[in-house]
Amino acid sequence: MAELKIYRIREDYIAHLHSVDNKVQYNKGAKRPYVGIVLSVHDHDYFVPMESPKPSHARLKSSVHIIKIEGGKYGLLGFNNMVPAKKRHLVDFDIDAEANPSYKALLKNQLRFCRNNRDRITSRAAKTYEAAVVKA
Repeated sequence: MAELKIYRIREDYIAHLHSVDNKVQYNKGAKRPYVGIVLSVHDHDYFVPMESPKPSHARLKSSVHIIKIEGGKYGLLGFNNMVPAKKRHLVDFDIDAEANPSYKALLKNQLRFCRNNRDRITSRAAKTYEAAVVKA
């Protein structure tokens, strides 16, 4: 199993997805791109976005569609916002080269959490997939 990495999604693919479902988030510019991890669920790759911490995250309860990263201190993984992504839709994200210093620290903490909790995260992604696709 390959080590988890952070990716961003190509702008043209995000625009296409948004035209199909307006809940798909756009990139927030070069300083805060739409970044996340990629997991294989039922033989398909899905991009799971990572959200920066917000005060409202402290009140959220983890659910089948959300995992708070270190209790929300480092944001969350939003499985309800995961999108299918083939290799051609992904762009490797180099934390050290592309992120400003404060964002870099956050991303490194998020990535460390994801790597340490891979099985739990993959299980949540599969449950979200099944709720949306299999049981729909």
